[in-house]
Amino acid sequence: MEKLIIQFKLPAIQSLSIIEAITVLGFAATGNKFSVDFNGSKGYLSNIEILCEGHQTKRNNVIWIEKLRTRRGKLMSKKVKVFHGEQNGVRVEVAGMKQMDSNE
Repeated sequence: MEKLIIQFKLPAIQSLSIIEAITVLGFAATGNKFSVDFNGSKGYLSNIEILCEGHQTKRNNVIWIEKLRTRRGKLMSKKVKVFHGEQNGVRVEVAGMKQMDSNE
């Protein structure tokens, strides 16, 4: 059974208070440590990965930033939901984006 940990508009991920809320609310809901990792590629931000200690079966805990920028380079105002389930770990859902289901 999955639990909704937090939801926010994507541009809010640039705020330290949202990053802290993910870790605090994630821990409060699961008893496990959460982390937010920012990953770059060749000089730009590629993705943001939300992790929880324990089991993570799929790579559906990643926000692929390069697909979520406007023409001017700003983050699109899409709703992001972060879920956690004992079976699969963290799952991130971005409104209007296809869910990644493959094991990588």
